[in-house]
Amino acid sequence: MYGNELNMIKKNEIAPLLIKRVDAFGVRLPLIKPMLMSGIEIRHSDNLLIRIESDSGLVGWGEAPAAPSHGGATLQDMVGIFNSEIAPYLLRKNALDLSGITSALFRIAKKGKSAIGAVDVALYDLAGQHLGVPTHMLIGGMRRESVAPLWLIGTQSIKSDIEEAKIRYDQGYRFFKIKLGVKSLQEDIESTLALRSALGGEVRLCGDANTGYTCKQAIDYSEAVAPADFEFLEQPLAKDDLDGLRQLIKLNIVQVGLDESITSSQDILKYAAEKISGVSLKTLKLGGISGVIAAGNICESLNLQINLSGKIAETGIASAALLQLSAVLNNVNWGVSPSHLYLAEDVVKTPPTPKNGVYTISKSPGLGIEVDELAVNRLLI
Repeated sequence: MYGNELNMIKKNEIAPLLIKRVDAFGVRLPLIKPMLMSGIEIRHSDNLLIRIESDSGLVGWGEAPAAPSHGGATLQDMVGIFNSEIAPYLLRKNALDLSGITSALFRIAKKGKSAIGAVDVALYDLAGQHLGVPTHMLIGGMRRESVAPLWLIGTQSIKSDIEEAKIRYDQGYRFFKIKLGVKSLQEDIESTLALRSALGGEVRLCGDANTGYTCKQAIDYSEAVAPADFEFLEQPLAKDDLDGLRQLIKLNIVQVGLDESITSSQDILKYAAEKISGVSLKTLKLGGISGVIAAGNICESLNLQINLSGKIAETGIASAALLQLSAVLNNVNWGVSPSHLYLAEDVVKTPPTPKNGVYTISKSPGLGIEVDELAVNRLLI
């Protein structure tokens, strides 16, 4: 009997998913309109796309935007590290090893965090397709089936802020993040109060200064917008302004979250000791899906709020990964921010699209997307 059982187990073993080919593509993606962030105008996004093909002909896709200021790397550096250190290791590996491969890559390519993150996303996409299950089933199972996105408001005038917010409100959005530091401090205050007045009390409001405020400005802003029931202020100060951060948190006038300061799980532990209220987690700076899951578990244990966010602007590849993560993690109370809708053109044939202000999380195998390889080739740089 024992021998028969052993033979049955062997017959039911899952065959390895061997990697036959790996490719990296640098693409330049135009935005629908310029985006302002702390005085910098962004017109396009330079991103790394990773394509991993198995012996069976399945293809998984991953992505990381160029983001050296967010704990990432330049596109040139990502492509270089991928070609020299990452790609040679991946060939003939079993893609079902998933985070085991990612862990090994961190030992091999010590400066390749963003490129490794893109590979990690592609591995989960590939493995999910092979097993016939969505990525969220590989990382803990579905906690929620849909999420309401957080929409970014950041124009050059108070009037256009309100106009854009009303358009998005009519589309079903009820959570807005205001880009601060684009206008003057007084205009930031007036815009926030005007948005609350125009949109009503059911809308949630928060702000992101992208390191653009001084401690005094952050305090003045937070005190002034308190009547607007302002939820949290993200990355108000420079990454190295620890004294200012401590002063702002001690005053207890606003919940403070961090983004640019968080580039590893160790950073989460460091700033949790300073009494921050939450963090923004991105696949590009934490090592892909595996890294965000690990960071999210730390946040849950420390009771930190989570904003799951794409950098402006990722394609439907990274956004699909973000939505799969949002199905699984707890404490995702500060919004989910897929960024592909800010693009004038996507490489995904049917990108994730919210209906009535809500994303339904895909239950199709892998990330649940189909990439248009002709579009990838057209956008190459």
